[in-house]
This record gives sequence, structure tokens and C-alpha cells, in this order.
Amino acid sequence: MKYWKALLVGLTQGVTEFLPVSSSGHLTILARLSIAPTSVFYNLALHLATLLALFIVMRREVWSTLTHPVKGEAKYILLASVPTVIVALLIKRFLPELLTGRLLGFGFIMTSCILFASEKLRREGIGTTMGVKTSLFTGLMQGIAVLPGVSRSGSTIAAMRFMGVPQQEAARFSFLLSVPVILGGFVLEGAESGFSIAGADIGEVAVAFVAAFVSGLFALRFMLGKIKKGLLPFVPYTFIVGVLCYFLP
Repeated sequence: MKYWKALLVGLTQGVTEFLPVSSSGHLTILARLSIAPTSVFYNLALHLATLLALFIVMRREVWSTLTHPVKGEAKYILLASVPTVIVALLIKRFLPELLTGRLLGFGFIMTSCILFASEKLRREGIGTTMGVKTSLFTGLMQGIAVLPGVSRSGSTIAAMRFMGVPQQEAARFSFLLSVPVILGGFVLEGAESGFSIAGADIGEVAVAFVAAFVSGLFALRFMLGKIKKGLLPFVPYTFIVGVLCYFLP
């Protein structure tokens, strides 16, 4: 039974990491239903799996960014990461209770509103590329997405769409922007726990890792190919999940 749960957790992480529906929110739901374990090592493995999937699918973009750290899009990724870190640290320092999932339902509903607003308020026909203002605004929205239930990809894509960045370019940049976030979270959480495997079942971790990696490959390719259709299809889903969260144990 535990391996079926691990499979479900891995699939959930892989799919929701790249869809604008909040992976952290879905994992919090599974934890509250006693399906997902609370082991830090387990969570680190899940994020490492989806990061590996991203490296494979977007290998050219990632390589270009790593080899040109102060040119092109790389500088905007670094710039956007600044407000992200500041907002995330402020929330963790002064409002840590928000990270416990107490407002999980509100987070999902907030995601629904962000996605809906991005479709209704987006600037069409501008063809704006990434710039300083867009990067900072996107990074700010990414920082807010540290809250469980608030989608990181949904918030960042919505921010760029509002600033006039074309849909597919916004999605591609959003996924590249997740690299320092995932790596930073991996290092910080790992350092705090001493990268201990205490409380983790290696068999479960392996099943969840593979499931997250494989499903992450498909989810990322799906988003990069279908994002042109917009974010509206995810609005009712995140809203309904948000409402249902208020009935969780």
C-alpha cells in the first residue's frame, strides 16, 4: 500500500509542478489526508526529480543560461530572483504560520483569481520582451507563491502576461525561473535537515522519484505545447479545489 501512495505522491508532484495549480498545495492536501509523508528528504527527492525533468526538456535553454550568466535571459532570471528571495524570507521570518497550510483553501482560490485576471487584463499585441520592470514584478509574484496553494508557475506567467509578454515566452521563462528557486529550496531545506534520511523509506522515495520524474517530463512538454490556449481552463479547477480544502480534516 505504501508504494501505491508513493506512486500517487510522485505523480502529483510531477504533474502539478509545471501546471498552474500549485504543487505545494496539492502535496499539503495529500499530507493532511495522511498519504504524503512529511520527511524532508522525501520532499527534496520529489523536487530533485522534477528539476531533472526540466533540465532534460529544456536542456538547450538551461545550458545557454548557465554558460551566459550575465547576458540574455540569465540576467533577468537573477534579477527576478531578488524580490522572490526577499518576499520569501520576510514571510518565513514574520509570518511563518502562513507556510503551514492554514490558508490552503484561500491560496488555491487566490491562484484561481490570478489566472482569471491574467486572461482578462493581459496586454495583447504588444509583444513585450523581458525587461527590468517585468522581471522584478514577476519575481515579486513568485515570492508570494511561496504560500501553499498559490501556484508559482501560474503567478509568474500571469505577471508576464499582464506586462505584455507573449504567452509561450512567458511560460518558457517561468520554467527557467524555477531552476534557482528549486535549487535554493533544495540547498536550504537540505542544510536545515543535514540532508538526513531519517524518517524516509528509501523504497518509497525511489518510487515517488521515478513517478515525479516521468510525469514531470510529460507535464512540462504539455505546458510548453498547449500554453498558447491560455490559463482559463485551470481557473475552475483551482477554485473548486480551494473550496474543497475547507472540508479537509
